[in-house]
Amino acid sequence: MKRIGVTFQGGDPAQPSTWSGTPYGVVTGLRAAGVEPVAIRIGPPPQLRGLARNAVAVPYLRPGRNWREAVQRARAAAAVSPLISSLDSTAASYTLRRLTELDGIIQIGTGYTLRTRVPIVTYEDMTVQQTKVFPYRGWDLLSERAYRSRVRRQHAVYEQAVACCLTSQWAARSVIDDYGVPASKVHAVGVGCNHRAPESNEGKLQRDWSAPRFLFVGIDWERKNGAGVLEAFRSVKKVAPSATLDVVGRHPPLHEAGVTPHGVLRLDDPVEIERLSRLFSEATCFVMPSYTEAFGIAYVEAAAAGIPSIGTVSGGSEFLIGDGGLVIDPYDFQALVSAMLRLCDPRTAARMGAAAKERSAMFTWPAVAERLLRALDGEPADQPSAIPGDTRFAAKTSH
Repeated sequence: MKRIGVTFQGGDPAQPSTWSGTPYGVVTGLRAAGVEPVAIRIGPPPQLRGLARNAVAVPYLRPGRNWREAVQRARAAAAVSPLISSLDSTAASYTLRRLTELDGIIQIGTGYTLRTRVPIVTYEDMTVQQTKVFPYRGWDLLSERAYRSRVRRQHAVYEQAVACCLTSQWAARSVIDDYGVPASKVHAVGVGCNHRAPESNEGKLQRDWSAPRFLFVGIDWERKNGAGVLEAFRSVKKVAPSATLDVVGRHPPLHEAGVTPHGVLRLDDPVEIERLSRLFSEATCFVMPSYTEAFGIAYVEAAAAGIPSIGTVSGGSEFLIGDGGLVIDPYDFQALVSAMLRLCDPRTAARMGAAAKERSAMFTWPAVAERLLRALDGEPADQPSAIPGDTRFAAKTSH
């Protein structure tokens, strides 16, 4: 049986709560594909890494009215800084030396370097270059010198790898265009679903399409445009009085008619997983029009639950949503209200939900793992496009 390492920076790939469950999904998918996955946490011991991150964060502090936000942004900048990348890369060398022989490695993320002769396939949701246009917290605090250092490391990792796998065509296009990686080496392999809601057609739950029930799930309230969703819901409520909104994540206190706050629901807690699954089962529309969203695994979970999504044009979300929902400009408030009102219509919501459910079969971790293994073997590994008629990524074959 092949032994395939799964590496992740700063977190345990074997834990469901790490990076929205993506590394865990890869691990379980590889196991289902008939290989032995070896979860490898990259970095020094957690306490030491935490101290180093805090020390590196100090120069990035930009005090203002909200000290908590300033500290969070500084720690985010430290996490993506060249210093932490170097620290984790050094620790990775010691970690790999202690491991028994591996047949290949799935390197999740490119913020660290693996000094090994074992074949590597990278897997991530976006490139460093893309953060200039689609910023995530912390990246905007890096100096130009630090930013260029991270781009150089990412480029070197791409050169070392036998294949570069991305969650979407949007990210894959950047690897080709911005880094000059040969198109034959780049693959859009998609993502999997971390949990599935109970099937309503088995009699466990019956979704009521006549009563619009929106669901928002997002840890990063600001980046996910939580305030915009709340404001849009107020407008929707005036037209559709029976509409409700369930909010999951790190949200502020919410006291509004029709809005039910649930806080953070952890993916490593069976009780909270069941609670989240029930919310997906009862919802009629998932809404998360993020200001920036590299891939948004929640869209896949919504599709698996049989409900349409309202997503964002900023990032690779359209690749995941396809004809199973709508994508809008997150800065266009009226577009968000219109999309929510459109999906208040039971027939429209049910039709798009059925399309999302049908296409959700494309997004499973065993399927992603099979594509990663094909890429590791030098074979074609791209997922079929989730967007009917989309030829943007197909153009790579002519390079």
